[in-house]
Amino acid sequence: MTEQNQKEQFAADLEQRFRDVMQWAVTNWPDPEHPIALGDFDDVHKAVLAIAQRVRHPSGEALAPSEGGAQFVNIAPAPWP
Repeated sequence: MTEQNQKEQFAADLEQRFRDVMQWAVTNWPDPEHPIALGDFDDVHKAVLAIAQRVRHPSGEALAPSEGGAQFVNIAPAPWP
């Protein structure tokens, strides 16, 4: 297995395991009067996806929007006040 394949497999495993943990947490939440939802994990999910992308693209190259990259990147500098 090449190094790139290992990185891709690690990133895919990381994402899948995190999705499994989120589902487990929602299913096994001990307080049914105050349930949690998958949406409660949005910020952490974004962080895990960022880690996975950093594993896939360690050079920090910009990702295509279909790969989770920004749809628009403003490169114009802010004007002086």
